[in-house]
Amino acid sequence: MKSRLVIFTIVLAGLLAAGCQTTKYLTTTTSPNLSALDETVLSGIEDGIYPGAVLVVGKPDRVLFAKTYGRHTYEKDSPPMSFDTIFDLASVSKVVGTSLAAFVNLEEGKIALEDRVADHIPGFEKNEKGDVRIKDLMTHVSGLPPYENWKKVEEKRREGESHADALIRHYSEMPLNYEPRSKSRYSCLNFQTTARVNENASGERQEDILIRAVYGPLGMTDTRYVLTREQRIRTAPTIRRKDGSLVKGDVHDPLANYHESIEHCPGNAGLYSTAPDMMKFCRMVLGEGMCDGKRIYSEKTIRRATRRQTPDNVDIYRGIGFQLYTSPPWMTDLNRKPETRIVGHYGYTGPFFWIDKFSKTYIVFLTNRTFPYREDVTDQAPKDSHIRRKLCDIVLRSLPEYQYYYSRKEKND
Repeated sequence: MKSRLVIFTIVLAGLLAAGCQTTKYLTTTTSPNLSALDETVLSGIEDGIYPGAVLVVGKPDRVLFAKTYGRHTYEKDSPPMSFDTIFDLASVSKVVGTSLAAFVNLEEGKIALEDRVADHIPGFEKNEKGDVRIKDLMTHVSGLPPYENWKKVEEKRREGESHADALIRHYSEMPLNYEPRSKSRYSCLNFQTTARVNENASGERQEDILIRAVYGPLGMTDTRYVLTREQRIRTAPTIRRKDGSLVKGDVHDPLANYHESIEHCPGNAGLYSTAPDMMKFCRMVLGEGMCDGKRIYSEKTIRRATRRQTPDNVDIYRGIGFQLYTSPPWMTDLNRKPETRIVGHYGYTGPFFWIDKFSKTYIVFLTNRTFPYREDVTDQAPKDSHIRRKLCDIVLRSLPEYQYYYSRKEKND
């Protein structure tokens, strides 16, 4: 499989072509301490975990490491991965899409985290869900089930009812799996519901909120729910259909695919993006709402979102949308304070971002690990957690901010 590998080393012109705006933070200084990243990413291609990948490590003012690896598929004539390759973000959409839209609504006074969901979605109070709050949805303590079979929803869909409306009505009518705020269960239903709250409260489609208030100001031109024809061409495929054709730009997640993205945005998945766009998002978070001199959110909003918001009685640490990392090698003992937390999220199709508030460093790692598995077989995607864990460990050990910590740790061990 090594013959299938194509490696493109980053140059400034390449990043500029990919849509980054300023030259100051694009001056590339590939740290020798990060050379082990190559071997780790390439091992994933050699082991058949993904056909290609894009990796960027950076700080708010500069890029530390950035490369593209492999191709869109395992075929030798497949397009090589590039910095403008678009990826299906899967559950990373929960943060980069739905959460960011909710932050806009919060700051514009259209919602409050303690609002009852039923105040924004009529009928949601059925089956003892009247006390479920928006914050419960966004921290995964609402009591809603983790997932649902779209075929069950389709069986009950009313004549003339859209898929999106059928899903929300189904969630409004279903009973809870547990008492709200008594435990944490990661749920795609939480964020499909949050997306509808965003749209009902604002009177805008979620994608329009984001383009107006976030993607537009940040220059995230390739981060969209609905892609243009040109963008579809640049999209890495997630699966191969029974007829041999590639799925490029049709969302992989079954619920988000059924939901569709024209009238409403699905919320749990369905967003697409590139590494340069994700870099801008990460830099905005590290800037506590500020990026390239533009204020997107208040410091208060980003600080709240990236600190623990789950109840004390729940042993899972989550921010508002963000996952908070609490164990090595994702983090260290230096990252246990609210202001030094490491946050991020992962998506089923292979996208991953990791943001270290202590050292002001981010990782964007994008793959299409679900390829080439067939659309008619579920949960075939190869395991890639060890790749992501290794990347985080290499980056942490390379940073000056952690040198003393690791030297003492190794001495004590």
